[in-house]
Amino acid sequence: MINMVLNDREFNENDLLAFEEKTGYKLPKDYIDFLQQYNGGYVEDDTCTYHNNGEQKFILTCMFGLATDEAYDLLNLFEIYKCRIPISCIPIGRDAGGNIVCLNLSKNRYGYIYFWDHEKELEYEDGEITIDDLYYIADSFKGFLNSIQADEIN
Repeated sequence: MINMVLNDREFNENDLLAFEEKTGYKLPKDYIDFLQQYNGGYVEDDTCTYHNNGEQKFILTCMFGLATDEAYDLLNLFEIYKCRIPISCIPIGRDAGGNIVCLNLSKNRYGYIYFWDHEKELEYEDGEITIDDLYYIADSFKGFLNSIQADEIN
């Protein structure tokens, strides 16, 4: 499980309702539970998660929250990335290389977690990237959290 350094701003139900109204998306319960407990924050340890093929990994540095500092605010980052990641996704976290952890909110694969590699961004026109162009991580936010493990130093 992930150890988080909490944001200064606590979860507020009105912030959640405002986010869902402005984006037009309803967030999955397991992700809302995380926001209620942490509202995003920084990862305390050097941690990583592995893509489903087990060959690639990334170092998770932070999770975004509601009505937090602009650089970590879900609504602000939704606006920044909405033409850069698939239209059905919202950015929910970042790795050490500036890549984004995405939560899919389309009916097909609702709640699935994906990894967006910004190095591949130039391969697509704005709005052209699809969910199949991202790396699959987990079927749910809870599954994603459970897959995070301490990075082993060799």
